[in-house]
Amino acid sequence: MTLELFEHPALTSTAARLASLRAAAGRIGAPDPVAVLRHLDCAPSAIRTSAAAVDAGSVVVTTAAAEFRTGVDLAETGGSAETFGTWADTVDGQYAEAARAAASTAALGLLIADRLDALAVSTATEVSAIAEAAQPAASAVLSDDRSAEVVSTVSGACASVVRTVQQKVASLSSLAAQLEPLTTPAVDLS
Repeated sequence: MTLELFEHPALTSTAARLASLRAAAGRIGAPDPVAVLRHLDCAPSAIRTSAAAVDAGSVVVTTAAAEFRTGVDLAETGGSAETFGTWADTVDGQYAEAARAAASTAALGLLIADRLDALAVSTATEVSAIAEAAQPAASAVLSDDRSAEVVSTVSGACASVVRTVQQKVASLSSLAAQLEPLTTPAVDLS
């Protein structure tokens, strides 16, 4: 058997623990307990890295906004200060909004990474326990025992893995609502 690799290390180690159950499932036509784990595969460390980059960008925008505001304050003492001031206030507001949006996006990225990480780890733990409980039956099936009891145990374990993953995936719907604001531009530059 080849080692099934996942982005999340807990799922990779769980896939290894499911090897026997997977092989038994294949022999009796039950759902593949390793394949279903793909629905929860994620790379929280990559999301955290991206969030950190966005956060660093928000700091740059905040610094640029402060420098811009200082320049505006100096320029507003000139002849056409009112027209320039109105334009500058608009740009300054856009800088501030972009910085807030970037910081908010970074914070949300960290939240998502933590939530996905926790879901992958808890799924790995639950699924590993299911596989461990079914190990004797899986071994029996792999030894060509097709008695109703062992086939039912293997089939039931695979169905339990599928239900566990489905429940975890369903719990992600609350994150979707938090992602909605990211689908529109943070700042209208027109």
